[in-house]
Amino acid sequence: MSDEAKRHVLVWVDKTFIESEGMLHILEETGVLASHHSNWEKIVEAAENSGGFALSGTLVDDRHGAGIWICPMDGETLEIMIPWPMVRSVVTARQPESEKIFGLIAGIGGRKGAGKN
Repeated sequence: MSDEAKRHVLVWVDKTFIESEGMLHILEETGVLASHHSNWEKIVEAAENSGGFALSGTLVDDRHGAGIWICPMDGETLEIMIPWPMVRSVVTARQPESEKIFGLIAGIGGRKGAGKN
């Protein structure tokens, strides 16, 4: 995916994805999970109570057969693949591009009304 097409992504992941402390450390190392969370048990318990959890970042690849690839919003660290069986929902958004309008808007509006009597 090219840089200009990168999208923000929010992935709702099944709770089984973080049942191991090793996976929590991987998420922390990649920057997907904030490193200030030192109590893994509370994170896992919250995920179990809600049936899963959300990971956000930048979409890298959503067409890979094994899963969806994301990286943290800063894009400066490793990428992580979430296997499709663990993905419950995906929401993406693009940065809105500014509208490119040349000329005077007032002039366009004046012409529309000029033909009506």
